[in-house]
Amino acid sequence: MKEILKATVLMAVIIAVQMVLSYAFTYHVAEVFSRVSVTFLLYYYVFKAAKVHGRAAAAK
Repeated sequence: MKEILKATVLMAVIIAVQMVLSYAFTYHVAEVFSRVSVTFLLYYYVFKAAKVHGRAAAAK
């Protein structure tokens, strides 16, 4: 549950930064930032889940 809350807060931060970048620069810059950061966030949680699952399987 703690990880879900963390991911939700990070998504809100990404959206806020996207809005600021869109205002300060262009929509394209903000869109590139969003895509890169969301992709990084997805891979981070996928690899983290795989690591935890691997430890649990090794413990059995």
